[in-house]
Amino acid sequence: MISKLDKKKQRGENTRKALIKSTIDCLDRLGYAETSINRVLEGVDVSRGALMHHFPTKEDLVIGTVDFLLSRILRHFQQESASSFPFPQVTQSRDGDLGDAMVSYWKTVVDTPEGRAFSEIIMATRTDTALSERISPKLEDWNDQLNQFFLPPGLDEEASQDMVLILLIWRSFVRGMILQQEFHGDPAYVEKIIRKFAMIIEPYLKPIEVESGP
Repeated sequence: MISKLDKKKQRGENTRKALIKSTIDCLDRLGYAETSINRVLEGVDVSRGALMHHFPTKEDLVIGTVDFLLSRILRHFQQESASSFPFPQVTQSRDGDLGDAMVSYWKTVVDTPEGRAFSEIIMATRTDTALSERISPKLEDWNDQLNQFFLPPGLDEEASQDMVLILLIWRSFVRGMILQQEFHGDPAYVEKIIRKFAMIIEPYLKPIEVESGP
């Protein structure tokens, strides 16, 4: 039997999720500057008092949204096989196609309301010093987790640093495509750009022979 405390906790969690979902929608449709507490409340059946209880300021609301979005991306990678996505060449497995993997990631993670909302927040940190100070440690930790997820065991320091650099180039390219796609009205052409990038970067993803244990 669910206790009253558990029910209250669940209601609170549902409220947080609803507010974050509405925030993502506002960020995607309106951009960071036009996203406000009032507009977030317009998209959800939550009182202002309840919102203020969970997120006292717009900055707190954005930080909560960032936590959700970063966790979402990590879960996506954890649900995929590291041997086939996004870099099939960095492990002993050669299954999969790099172009297909990058296009799939673009369509399912990046070019989505959540992905575009994330880009809006990142762009806002360029001029919002307070937001940047709160988000930067989260982004650094997130980057470290992603890097460790894709680094095969047994790499020496030089190979690890090189792979981290390739992962950084990949993420920078994907984030840039959010803006670049505004210059192209044809989604097929955007996909062509992504596949061309995969062809350019693929030679640098040589198969890595990882020594197995005894």
